[in-house]
Amino acid sequence: MCQLMPQAGVMSTDVPNLTLVRSDEVMPSSKPIIYEPCIYIVIQGKKVAALGSDDYIYDGLNYLVLSVPLPLECQVLEASVEKPYLAVKVDINTEMLNELIEESTANLKKADDSPVKKGIFVSRLGDNIRATLERILSYVDQPASAKVLGAMAIKELLFHVLAGAQGHYLRAFAYRDKQSFQIAAVINFIQSHYTESIEVADLASRANMSQSSFHHYFKAVTSSSPIQYIKTIRLHAARRNMLYDNKSAGDAAYHVGYSSPSQFSREYRRLFGVSPSIDMQLSTIDV
Repeated sequence: MCQLMPQAGVMSTDVPNLTLVRSDEVMPSSKPIIYEPCIYIVIQGKKVAALGSDDYIYDGLNYLVLSVPLPLECQVLEASVEKPYLAVKVDINTEMLNELIEESTANLKKADDSPVKKGIFVSRLGDNIRATLERILSYVDQPASAKVLGAMAIKELLFHVLAGAQGHYLRAFAYRDKQSFQIAAVINFIQSHYTESIEVADLASRANMSQSSFHHYFKAVTSSSPIQYIKTIRLHAARRNMLYDNKSAGDAAYHVGYSSPSQFSREYRRLFGVSPSIDMQLSTIDV
């Protein structure tokens, strides 16, 4: 993979939903980041993601899966110029996921009956996933093959994850009669409407739950209250607006739904550890 990515950074590829990541140094501290639903496989090095009080370590032996968008505290633990941190991120296509589940239900391990699943897990990296990943990477520098054969291999990779020991955690978010699916639907709604005024009572109604049940299940999936989750989504969106769209802090705050610049700055500093202006001077691309 070093040949595909000779310098540190994040690289999109012609293989659908595949991103390559390289870092030549460890991170001195954890960094807030939001991951969309994805499969994150480390080829070399080690990284940790913290959600609430739980740490998820993924390395050459274990891969990370997110079923829903989640705000994490991430840190690269092992990396150097001589032995860089190398990883691939495969964004989960919901349509492909549902299609695979319908096609493969009889061959997949039965899900347990627990009412709700956490939206993140780490699983052992098997030889089947390793072999599929090797083929995927072989298509990266072949544009024609990447779009066709690469797409087929991505679907195969997703099947192996679904068929794995913890694949039922991912499948739970595709079943409409499960609380996990209802919470995932609400999270997707928040992702599309975070700039608007959102009431928790309306979210609970959308999930067809009482407010107390909704709070319980939402926190079980995200390790966060609905209000805190919405706030974190808004702050990350504002950060992206400043970092990639060159918006001022005031414009970014207003764009994501803040009416008070001082409140935005205060909550931004609480999440990211520095003020918006200082963060823009120090920021690098998230890995």
